[in-house]
Amino acid sequence: MKRALLGIMAAGLLLAAPVANAQDDDLVVNGQVIQDLVGCVQVADNPEELDVQNNTNRTVGVYTDAQCQGDAAAVLEPGESRSITGSYVAAL
Repeated sequence: MKRALLGIMAAGLLLAAPVANAQDDDLVVNGQVIQDLVGCVQVADNPEELDVQNNTNRTVGVYTDAQCQGDAAAVLEPGESRSITGSYVAAL
């Protein structure tokens, strides 16, 4: 009984670990954790609906342009989450 309980608790910790890490200064796009966002990062092959969670302390832009230039499709402030169409993200 104790082994079963320990196994369940260990599995729960393993499943919770990515979520806990994602809350600590990371950008999360469609469940993918991006740590230390630098430059223009491709997050989709083509513009698509992205679920973006900005858990960083920086403003983040969502773009359809491969160079993250021009007007951003959306700008997310620190702590903001939103669904927006795009393919690339960059810290502003």
